[in-house]
Amino acid sequence: MIIEDLWKYYGDELVFREVTATIGPADRIGLVGANGVGKTTLLRILAGNLSHDRGRLSCPGGYTVGFLEQLPPGEGGTLEEFLKEPFAAQIELEQSLRQLEQKLASLEPGPALEEALGRYSRLRDRFEHGGGYDYLVQINQVLAGLGFADEDLPRPLSSFSGGEQMRISLARLLLDRPSLLILDEPTNHLDLEATRWLESFLAGYPRAFIVVSHDRYFLDRIAQEIWELHGGRLYRYKGNYSQYLPQRELRLAQLEESLERQQEERARMEAFIQKFKAGIRSRQAKSMEKKLARLPELERVLDDPSMTIRFEPKRRSGEKVAVLEDVGKAFGDKEVLRGISAEVRRGERIALLGPNGSGKTTLLKILAGKLEFQGAVRWGAGVELGYFSQQISFDPENTVLEELYGEHRLELGVLRSVLARFLFRGEDVFKQTTMLSGGERNRLALAKLLLHRPNVLLLDEPTNHLDIFAREALERALAEFSGTIIFVSHDRYFISKLATKVWALEAGRLREYAGGYEAYEQARAIQAAERGAKGPKPAAEKPRRPSAKSREQLKLLEEEIVALEERVAELEAALASPELYQDESQSVPVIQEYQEMQARLAEKYAAWECLVEAQEEE
Repeated sequence: MIIEDLWKYYGDELVFREVTATIGPADRIGLVGANGVGKTTLLRILAGNLSHDRGRLSCPGGYTVGFLEQLPPGEGGTLEEFLKEPFAAQIELEQSLRQLEQKLASLEPGPALEEALGRYSRLRDRFEHGGGYDYLVQINQVLAGLGFADEDLPRPLSSFSGGEQMRISLARLLLDRPSLLILDEPTNHLDLEATRWLESFLAGYPRAFIVVSHDRYFLDRIAQEIWELHGGRLYRYKGNYSQYLPQRELRLAQLEESLERQQEERARMEAFIQKFKAGIRSRQAKSMEKKLARLPELERVLDDPSMTIRFEPKRRSGEKVAVLEDVGKAFGDKEVLRGISAEVRRGERIALLGPNGSGKTTLLKILAGKLEFQGAVRWGAGVELGYFSQQISFDPENTVLEELYGEHRLELGVLRSVLARFLFRGEDVFKQTTMLSGGERNRLALAKLLLHRPNVLLLDEPTNHLDIFAREALERALAEFSGTIIFVSHDRYFISKLATKVWALEAGRLREYAGGYEAYEQARAIQAAERGAKGPKPAAEKPRRPSAKSREQLKLLEEEIVALEERVAELEAALASPELYQDESQSVPVIQEYQEMQARLAEKYAAWECLVEAQEEE
């Protein structure tokens, strides 16, 4: 895709201008910028869902764009039907083959049988050329990676929650495999395991993608180029997020230096004009005026505003902050937590981790006194709790300033000063709470929490909807906090910067890991290796014989692999000949086919491994 001189306005307000770039066939782009700079607007334009005011987009023939909409997939049909739609042609071929197989079984030897066999052979060739049963492997991989089970397939789409429907939309988009994959905050609604899987999927994605994400770990692992929208312009940097940061600092420093030099030159010229415009050197002064008018205006690009906050507790708590004794919680017949016992010491920053639905929010609500439970939680001396919930609630009649004043009867100047630290400046303080964005709601909730001055913070996804700059400011503030923190987050960069201990919820029980996030990851890797070293299952757990369909899938896949290996060998022999490179029109197609065959072969190997593992579990 070629992007040329793209401009976009909303009314009289300029969103961005002069956006020019090229997206190659396998580019891996991370798009960053503060909230409200136009990232989603740019993505929607690239996807063809929004018009632009100037410039043009051009794509080669057959180019497809897939955009992750922040909308549910719809009401009709089941999950299985929805995910099979990209493979409709392949499924139709499969059904035709099955019907023809039944017909063949009833035919006697003769011309009719031979004609049917010929048709069957042609259909099978088309089926295998289209990937055979690989579509089933793809569906299973995506479903498992995003946290769905086989029993979810027959469920109606309408029966899934909003977060599940967003994951379903993502699953469908990944199965479509467009030429350009556009993902706007794809890790929203994903737990850590699903996020890791998505990283792995994108690492092997053979086509281009552009991703907006505030997850810096995620950007570090998937991006090879960073695009930044800043001040209405697009800036491009080679490398991942960590490599982008020093490049950005260097650019801003160089720009500031150029601006200072220009201001000095402008001041010198203006002084000359003022001194000599009416004297003997008036002609030189007029010439200088013309030169000054032609001097290009450099824009001062201010760095993105960051929150300047500090959480200061009213008083210090005792050394022993809390003791949990045999804590349990069930919702009806569903047991979420059981037998949880742990101790919290002053100054600890505990990350509460686990897959979606493991009970993280439930445990935080118990600690905050918001839920009844079994067992006991004993708080230490001098403990004052501050709780940040995912379900933020404000009085809809209030403005931002009124919401803060209603809870903290302080002087308006003091309140406005606090709000300014959370980026509510000028007229922003008079905005109705119902008109706030997700990020603004989070910032206001954090401002209210700060004024309570607790010494124990219970934080449930505090970085949700915050841009990267706001997240970094919150990280700094919490790292300097002298009290105790227990928090839930899916932002691994945030966890890594903050956590001194990890509580992992696994099947309703709590497992404690000393050290930060990296120590937790290392411990998990060791556990996984130890589980793998235990060897095969005992003979008593011998797997059942794979189904006939499963054996047929494996047979076809193995035949495809053999054919691909043979073709790769032929292409390698051709590439070894020096004569091939004398004519570019001959060498380029061979190189391209070789790369395609290698990619297809890698996919088939992966599919074969998955199918073998699935058969072992049958």
